[in-house]
Amino acid sequence: YRGITSLCASSKVFEIVVYDSIFAACKNYISIVQHGFYPRRSVTTNLVHFVSNCIRAMDSGLQTDAIYTDFKSAFDRVDHNILLKRLAILGIYSDFVCWLKSYLIDRKLCVMIGSESSDTFSNISGVPQGS
Repeated sequence: YRGITSLCASSKVFEIVVYDSIFAACKNYISIVQHGFYPRRSVTTNLVHFVSNCIRAMDSGLQTDAIYTDFKSAFDRVDHNILLKRLAILGIYSDFVCWLKSYLIDRKLCVMIGSESSDTFSNISGVPQGS
């Protein structure tokens, strides 16, 4: 289970700017056949591409094997320190990496069910979702 982050409109706009900057810096390291996190590509485009390749292979009399893995929990387990080190290795500006560190490290969370909420606790891994 991963919580949903509630952000104000200005924070959402800022997040889009940050995403665009990181994507521009990292896109040369992302496979061109990847569908997730790529503009105008999704699970649907991945499925269409896969089915198209299967049909071509069957028409040619070739065997088609596929292995799909489910990474739905992957973002819950992102180690903040590893993420920050990888961004630095990719050449992301050090001041930005420091800013991102302050954004990710020691975030305080709580769980709400109805009107009841838990005590706050520190988040040690994962990236915010829902903003």
